[in-house]
Amino acid sequence: MTALIHDLSTFTASLREGNKSIYPASTRWVMVANGDADLNDNVIFFGFEQKKLDPILVAKAPRVPQNDWMLKIEYDRLTELWKLLGQTAESYLPKPVAFKQFGNQSVLILSYLHGESLTRISRGTLWKDMSYTSALAVKVAHSLRVLDDGTARRLEVDDPILRDFASKAKRFQELFALSEKESQGLAELLDFANRRYAAATHKVLIQGDFWHGNLIQEPNHDELKFVDWQFARWSVDVSLDVYFFIMTGAFTVVRRQGEENLAKAVAAQLSAWRSDLIPAYLNAYGHPENFVLLPLRYGMLSCCVEKAIRSEVEFGYKHPDDLMWRNLFTELLDWSRDD
Repeated sequence: MTALIHDLSTFTASLREGNKSIYPASTRWVMVANGDADLNDNVIFFGFEQKKLDPILVAKAPRVPQNDWMLKIEYDRLTELWKLLGQTAESYLPKPVAFKQFGNQSVLILSYLHGESLTRISRGTLWKDMSYTSALAVKVAHSLRVLDDGTARRLEVDDPILRDFASKAKRFQELFALSEKESQGLAELLDFANRRYAAATHKVLIQGDFWHGNLIQEPNHDELKFVDWQFARWSVDVSLDVYFFIMTGAFTVVRRQGEENLAKAVAAQLSAWRSDLIPAYLNAYGHPENFVLLPLRYGMLSCCVEKAIRSEVEFGYKHPDDLMWRNLFTELLDWSRDD
């Protein structure tokens, strides 16, 4: 890693706008210790200006070299977002600096976002204090809607993304032994989603991993900033982002309580939020006219399908949480269809 740190320092010092250097030649790079991270997570480096306490740059390098595709996706999607959003992007996103190869090591370099993850600054209140959580959820929904409206672009006729969920549903059916009831539920979900997708006129650049750990809040500022875009993609359906935020919240609560049957406990927690937190959050996001937000039950079922197959499809292995998402699909099938 010493050689990579040297390469980062040399490269960032060479970046210029006209005749002026963008970053100081003395930028000091430090690797963040994250030894407990998943093998498919990235190694993180912070770039500091001399004698300054806050970083000015962030660099990501994959622990597994063949996972560099994730960083390339993040770079490409962030580049698209900055072009689409213009100056608005600065309020919500890190700026992509470079996707660079140093020897056999791919590295993504981004601007540093000042602030802290919601997992840290609200550790004692988020998902526990419902007045705090509801207010924060409303803020999250407003911010997400700004990004979605800002990236919405007219859909091409017969765009292949219209068939994206169908391929995921097929893989879900292949990977898990579904009962007749579950197979019927999956077919019903796919039919409902396809009818909604057929009416869509626009596509949106969704974040793909939208949970509270990927949201940054600056001290004394209202804006929330969005990080980790390696699973971002174009879609006519924003359900994955919208519902995943709430579902991971329920997952977090259940994990803290040490529940053994995760799927049943998560479904119960989500059910408890259906009277206040979830309606407040969805009302704040609003009803899109040109792209799709599936109703609550269908939207959460589609999230279960996506999350249950992601590790196998993207990385070729099964994650311990995959079965929880598959079983949560079963639990949510019994929810009413009239949300």
